[in-house]
Amino acid sequence: MRRPPRALLACSLALALVAGCLGSPGTSSPSATTSPSADSTSLPGDPVVWPDGPKERPPAPATLNESSVGEYAETHEYRYVYNSLWFDPSTEVTLECDLDGVDRDRGAWRATVTCTGYSNSDGRTDNGTITGTPGPHADYFTQTWVYWIDRSDDGDTVVHRVDAAE
Repeated sequence: MRRPPRALLACSLALALVAGCLGSPGTSSPSATTSPSADSTSLPGDPVVWPDGPKERPPAPATLNESSVGEYAETHEYRYVYNSLWFDPSTEVTLECDLDGVDRDRGAWRATVTCTGYSNSDGRTDNGTITGTPGPHADYFTQTWVYWIDRSDDGDTVVHRVDAAE
C-alpha cells in the first residue's frame, strides 16, 4: 500500500487539531471518573473525555481546596494536551502549561490553565528504524481552558473543561 504524501499527513493532523480546538475532543461524553450527577449538570461545559496517548489522567485530589485544585487542573491540562498532540511512539511533544488562577464560583472550584506547545514525529517505526519520511508536525498555539471541579452527591470528582474564550 502506498503511503500518503507527507504534506497530506501534516494537513490531516492540522485539521484534526483545529477540530479539537473548536471543541470536539473532551467535550462530548463522560468518562468513568466523571459520571454526571445532579451536581455536575449545574457546572458549565461537559465532563472531560480522556484522549488516547501515553499520559494517564491524574488522580483526583482527595480534598478539594485552592492548592489541590490548582495542581490537579494544571497537571490534567498538561497530560490532556500532551495526549492530544501525541501521534505515535516517535512523537516528541514540547509543551508548557501554567496555572493562571483558582477561585470558587457557583459553588464549585474554577481553575484556569494556559498551554502552548508543539509536536514532531520523526518517522521511526515500532522497531526504532527511521523510514526517511518525517511524521506530522502539530502546533498547539496558546490556549486557555477553564476547569470546573466539584464533588457529586455520591462523592465522585466531577471535572468539566471549557474554552476560556466562551
